[in-house]
Amino acid sequence: MRSMTGYTKEEIKIGDHRFSVLIKSLNSLKGLDISIKSPRQLSFIEPDIRKLIEKKILRGKISILIIEENNINRLSLNKEAIFNYVEAIKNLIPDADTGSVLNSVMKLPDIFLSEKSKVTSKDKKAILKTMKQALDQLNECRKKEGSALMIVIGGYINRILKISKQLVGLEKKRQKRQKQKLSNQIQSAELEFNSSRLEAEMIYYFERNDITEERIRLNHHCEFFLDVMKTEEVMGKKLIFIAQEILREINTIGSKANDFEIQKRVVQMKEQVEKTKEQLQNIL
Repeated sequence: MRSMTGYTKEEIKIGDHRFSVLIKSLNSLKGLDISIKSPRQLSFIEPDIRKLIEKKILRGKISILIIEENNINRLSLNKEAIFNYVEAIKNLIPDADTGSVLNSVMKLPDIFLSEKSKVTSKDKKAILKTMKQALDQLNECRKKEGSALMIVIGGYINRILKISKQLVGLEKKRQKRQKQKLSNQIQSAELEFNSSRLEAEMIYYFERNDITEERIRLNHHCEFFLDVMKTEEVMGKKLIFIAQEILREINTIGSKANDFEIQKRVVQMKEQVEKTKEQLQNIL
């Protein structure tokens, strides 16, 4: 089991320039959703990075941010831009204080110039190699989080199985009470009846309201869910479908069993299913 959420960070060095690569993965219902933001001098590598992601990652919303860690010593003032800004403000406000104008201008964009590193084909290979390592780390992170989620989700399903066992005794008590109730109603009515026909009608009534079949199917669905979770790697959508089948059986039990104690267990099981479905949104 793998989660769709994860985070990793790597560093790339090209000459005297250093880049930080931040990769964040979130859950996505659209399959693979890729977003890449990089400095201009690395933008031409983005298609190759995208192809690499498509090979390494199956599903999820993948956000890659590449930041250039500039050395302040390599920054220089953009004198032309500063002059143009000052001239524009002076033309707009002739009496403005020069010091105040300059202080405001220094907060405007494009004031500093940085020396851009030239990216060679060798640098490109190094960048893609580092990106591959980062994606491998991301997958490892997603795998670890998936293992943690497996324990949590497995706990929800085992809780449903445990509650399902309680239904056996509760169902016997319910049937006994219903039989006694019907018998008392018939006796109090003081009506003539055919005992064989009455017995057949009562059997039909109890079979129609019996929850044994639904409970057995519920257990099978839960066991199948746990088996898929242990044996398959990409299982998120499949587990969601099984969870829907589990909920369907629970709802049928609730509609058939006109009993407070059973209904209370039905609510408890439905709560576990909702928790399961919520966690499955993050599973690959």
